[in-house]
Amino acid sequence: MKKRTTSIVVALTLGVCASVVSTSHAADERADKARAYYQQGVVAMNEGKYNLAKTSFREVLKLYPSHPQARRQLVYIQSNMSTLETNQRKKLLKQVIIPEVNLEKATVQESVEVLSSHIKTNSKDKKSPNIIVQDSKSLFKGKTVTLRLSKVPAETLLKYITDQVDGQTRYDTHAIVIRPRPRDVQPEQ
Repeated sequence: MKKRTTSIVVALTLGVCASVVSTSHAADERADKARAYYQQGVVAMNEGKYNLAKTSFREVLKLYPSHPQARRQLVYIQSNMSTLETNQRKKLLKQVIIPEVNLEKATVQESVEVLSSHIKTNSKDKKSPNIIVQDSKSLFKGKTVTLRLSKVPAETLLKYITDQVDGQTRYDTHAIVIRPRPRDVQPEQ
């Protein structure tokens, strides 16, 4: 009987040890997956790929629902998505250097088309600026742009164009909008 009891104890001990090793291995795999997703999210954020970052941080939270860094990053992205995308659009325009531009009495629309073409060409079609001119009251009519510049960032060129026609630029999520600067309303006398 003593031999049988010893065999049962040994068998149970081996079973528990195997279970602990198996559980430990699964926990290690889960932790490795969470680390990989978190790193992927951080890299995606740094590259301006916010949807991928959100997905990565959500995957971490599926594995570890109380993961504080993933939760903080996800909340930050969701709370600041518009600003993050706007800043990314500005950053991309700063990176594109226009080798040379010559505009002589060009309309706002013509200037924007030239700028867009330069951006696409000089970014090797990787960046599409999506610039929209909004001028429902035709306040840009008769205003022209004359510029002769070389080696200038696209963002700076856009600023020079809008400054010459008394316009302003608004960076939206999907486009850059150029419109006339609001005029001060004079009080009636």
